[in-house]
Amino acid sequence: MFAAALAAQAAPAAASARVTYSRSFKGSQPSFLQVEIAQDGQASYQAREQDSDPLTSLSFTASPATVAEVFRAADALRHFAGPKLESKDKVAFTGEKMLAFDDATQHASQLFTYTKLAPAVALIGLMEKISTTGIAAIRLQRAMKYQPLNLLDLMESAQTDWAQHQMAEPQLLQPTLEALVASPAAMSAAKDRAQKLLDAMAKAKNR
Repeated sequence: MFAAALAAQAAPAAASARVTYSRSFKGSQPSFLQVEIAQDGQASYQAREQDSDPLTSLSFTASPATVAEVFRAADALRHFAGPKLESKDKVAFTGEKMLAFDDATQHASQLFTYTKLAPAVALIGLMEKISTTGIAAIRLQRAMKYQPLNLLDLMESAQTDWAQHQMAEPQLLQPTLEALVASPAAMSAAKDRAQKLLDAMAKAKNR
């Protein structure tokens, strides 16, 4: 599964340079995630909640600040062509990770489980926050279709993640929250929480 994702990154690169982060961790939730951000702002999030689930994909436009941060880190790490990301320290396993860089002239990637290189640590932290936003959207979308009684708990979790600064790129979640607010079938408490989170995200954007 993870090897296939890595092989896909070796395909001919698009005109716009892009950075890809993947994490595969069997038994975790999500068991697989991938964030891809291009230098022109086009971005995607993919995740598989359970090992047996189909891959779900969401597209979004990354903010200029996030694009700048991602490519600044990639530059600092020589586009992942070196230095070696993997640390020799013995730590708890948190999944097999990949960072890759592609543009019109090159492809470079590294697989690793743990790194101490500061630019890589910061980049992984950002990508994981984007994943927190994306998986919240996927879970809410699924609940609206199949498990409406779970919406309130999912909204409480999303609000907590936002309040604790565990999310990035809120525009990835915004369309789902708007759909929830507009849903005639959703319970009012969940819709109220969705609107409050939308308001909080809008307020943060205007600061």
